[in-house]
Amino acid sequence: MKKFLTLIAFMLLVSSFVVGCASSSSNGGNEKSDNDVVHLKFWGAVPAESGPQEAVDNWNAANPDIQVEYVRYVNDEAGNTKLETSLLAGGEVDVFVNYRIDKLDKRIKAGMAEPLDQFIEKDSFNIEENFGENSIVKIDGKTHYIPAIILNDFVTINKGFLDEANLEVPTDWTWDEYVEYATTLSQGEGPNKRWGSFVGNLEPKIYEWMDKAVKTELGSNAFFKEDGTSNVDHPVFKKYLDTMVNMERELKVQPPFSEAKATKMQGTDLFLTGKAAMNWSGTAAIRSIKNLEDYPHDFVTAFAPPPKMTEDSKYLGGGTGYLDFVAINSRSKNKEAAWKFVKWYVTEGNEPLISGGRVPAWKKADPNKVAELVLGENPEKLFDVDSFKRVVLNQDIDIVVDTKFDNLAEIQKIVEEQGEKVLIGEQTSDEAITEMKKAIDSALE
Repeated sequence: MKKFLTLIAFMLLVSSFVVGCASSSSNGGNEKSDNDVVHLKFWGAVPAESGPQEAVDNWNAANPDIQVEYVRYVNDEAGNTKLETSLLAGGEVDVFVNYRIDKLDKRIKAGMAEPLDQFIEKDSFNIEENFGENSIVKIDGKTHYIPAIILNDFVTINKGFLDEANLEVPTDWTWDEYVEYATTLSQGEGPNKRWGSFVGNLEPKIYEWMDKAVKTELGSNAFFKEDGTSNVDHPVFKKYLDTMVNMERELKVQPPFSEAKATKMQGTDLFLTGKAAMNWSGTAAIRSIKNLEDYPHDFVTAFAPPPKMTEDSKYLGGGTGYLDFVAINSRSKNKEAAWKFVKWYVTEGNEPLISGGRVPAWKKADPNKVAELVLGENPEKLFDVDSFKRVVLNQDIDIVVDTKFDNLAEIQKIVEEQGEKVLIGEQTSDEAITEMKKAIDSALE
């Protein structure tokens, strides 16, 4: 009996040794088992095929112990609600990208975003050196996100039309000078009309572009006074409305707001079909300029900075600002691994997204390589490369960063309603400013 038990023990020992060797052999003796691999879910709104999947694949290939899955959500109200619901559910989201600072602000205050300061300090990761001194708006003294890109605002101009009119590519201009250019560049009547200007890359909006325009003069939080009341009675708000009225109804060098809204005119479409000589737009337009299949054209696009409200306006970036705010879910069970991915993604990792026009906020990115990736092969055929680098890759401009978002949705609605009445001729700009001031102050009480 004793010999039998000894034999059984020996056989079990041999069996465990064989299994152990087989296990070691199956994972190469060095690779981690799946139980040792951290799995992260990374949520963003950019289509996977437009760069995020390639970025994730690059990370996964280099980091077998931390594997990332990209989950796309649509950046609309339904999509943002889905994201927030998932943030509250355990295991659904580890890292997420935000595309509006007011929505991110709400998520931070609701406890959905993990403070990153402990990770930043541990790694001596210098935010100012990597992204700029205004790149982070701290909430309660803490850092909750890092911006991955800079969303550039600029005026695209048909260089052929400029050359015909013997006009230079502007390097610094006011709205008065912009109107002069628009007047000179307008031609024709009726269906063959070439408009000198269109404000906005999509259908016409008032609040969005007014906010960007006045920021060249007022800087951040342009709609708010220090006492918490509305700042819309500052002269630059009225000047912006008067400028639009002048171009649309008096000079007729920009499509009338009512017609543009009713027919859903889009600035990028008008510009790339030669029906608008200038288009105040932004980085997203670059993808369309390169898309010769949908927008066949052979003219060169030049770039100018957004116009200033006055000669003394000092915030030359206008609406240029940080975007793609990357945060870690406070409910993630893998925050250390999530931070490693975030730090990589906001520096070298998001390079595959550059060709889609997402210019990195990382100051150490090679500007020549960024220009090459954004503009594509043989860029001189479609782009004035010098003006692109001067305007879009300018790291010396002051990027305006808002910190106040009180009742923002309601403010936007008030500005749209009252501004539209001005542009369609139902009230004067003075009357609109009076109504805006009254309604916004009431909303802020």
